[in-house]
Amino acid sequence: MTTIRVRWLLIVAPALALAGCATPVAPPPVVATLPPPPPPPPTMPAGGYAGMEIPNKREDGTFVTPNFRMTDAAAVWHLRGALNVAALACDGAGGGVVGPYNAWLVGHAAGLDRYVKKYRDEWADTGWSDWEAAFDANQTRLYNFYGAPALRVAFCAVARQEIAAVLNVSDADLPAFARGSLGRLDHPFIAFFGAFEKWRDYYEPRVTPPPVVPTLPPQPAPAAAIAQVPVPGEGAAMTADAGAQASAGETPAPATQATTPASPPASPAEAQAPKPAATTP
Repeated sequence: MTTIRVRWLLIVAPALALAGCATPVAPPPVVATLPPPPPPPPTMPAGGYAGMEIPNKREDGTFVTPNFRMTDAAAVWHLRGALNVAALACDGAGGGVVGPYNAWLVGHAAGLDRYVKKYRDEWADTGWSDWEAAFDANQTRLYNFYGAPALRVAFCAVARQEIAAVLNVSDADLPAFARGSLGRLDHPFIAFFGAFEKWRDYYEPRVTPPPVVPTLPPQPAPAAAIAQVPVPGEGAAMTADAGAQASAGETPAPATQATTPASPPASPAEAQAPKPAATTP
């Protein structure tokens, strides 16, 4: 028994010595986790200004542009109008539009004339008596939309590419090309409207005013004045004349005394005698 205990001591003692000499494991470093910094505030897009009016949004969240639910003829005419604005306005923003635009008008004159005639017929078919005025107003909106000075550089950059591409499009394929081209021409405007909306909603939040709550109890309506009917006679006529003069802004004349002598006072017997009741004739 003694030998066994000694052996156990010889085994356990070196193990305890090794355990005492082991290097302690350092705890993992504590890494501070900070919340991410807030995003920078939105900036005003180039060309925008406080109080600027931008188009409204449709129910699907897209901004309103002139190019919505177009017929084939309308798409071709809108593309022609957009490129016409570019030809008139892009000389100072890189140029490169006037020459190709004129070449397109000459090379596809017959096809463009057919589309514009069809487009005018569609307006006439509405039956409106003033359809020509409505057609002209629609053209004005189209030109004003693409002629916005704040977006001239971005618009002209896209228009330069579109006018170069449309030269190789056949008349039959022109409506499909026009729809896609108008979407690309609208892109700079939609991006501008979205950036301006973010800036406006950040710096100029639109708060709905609270409803107005009355603080005073409602006052009763004034009672209607009871009209006084004068008794026919001389005094009543004088009162009516005075009222008419007062309403006309005139000072009523003093009443004149009656020239008929007053009746003598009634005797005590007459005063006590009953008066006959009035009878209806």
